This record gives sequence, C-alpha cells and structure tokens, in this order.
Amino acid sequence: MGAALGKNVFALMTLLMLTVIPGFLDAAQPDKTKAQKTPAAKDDPGPWMLAGREGECAPLSILSKKGPEYSDIQSPYQLAEKLRAAGHKAEVKEFNAGTRPAVEVRAPSEGLYVMFVKKELCDKSPPPAENK
Repeated sequence: MGAALGKNVFALMTLLMLTVIPGFLDAAQPDKTKAQKTPAAKDDPGPWMLAGREGECAPLSILSKKGPEYSDIQSPYQLAEKLRAAGHKAEVKEFNAGTRPAVEVRAPSEGLYVMFVKKELCDKSPPPAENK
C-alpha cells in the first residue's frame, strides 16, 4: 500500500509540475529581444528553489517578475504569509512522500501557482518512471 501511495503522490506532483508550473514560468519569461542573464540557481540564498519544467529547478528570483513585492521571498511559507497579508487566499500543501518532498503554494486570486523544492534535491535526478 505504501508503494502505491508513493507512486500516486509522485504522479500527482509530476502532473502539477507539467500543467501548473509551465504556465507561470512562461508568463515570467523575459522579453526575447533583451539580452538578460538569468541568475544561477547557486546564487539564490536560502534552502528553497522553484520546481520548473522537465523536473529542473528555477531560482526564487523568478518570483520578482510577478511583482517587486515578491523579490525577497525565501520560502513557500513566507510567500503564503505575504499573499495573505495582501488579502489573497493562499493555500499551502506539503508533499512529503517520495524522494522529492515539495511544498505547493496556490493563490488563484493572484494567479500564482508554484511548487517549491529543497535546493539540495535539485541536483538529484528524478527517479526513473516504472513501465507497467
């Protein structure tokens, strides 16, 4: 039963990353005509990163593209508190099962759906998908 639960959680996290996060990251992409350097993940302080497309990690500094008030965010809980203080309903959901624990923050009224992962897990490859 535990293995099935782990597979379900991993499948749910994968589904969320493939459907929710790409829309947010596409909206946060800089104009292609401007030559801008994306900050390296190693340059971001703190233990958290954003889950990006294809399972890679993105720096928290991407949140600043949503607005300057998000430039100092260092954790999912800090983001949720900032959203609540601004009058938005922020939901925090922790995913602890599996090999890559994550924390999702959702604020539909702000159009914000992001998945945080621990920085030390970003260097690890995701587990291979099992074929049935």
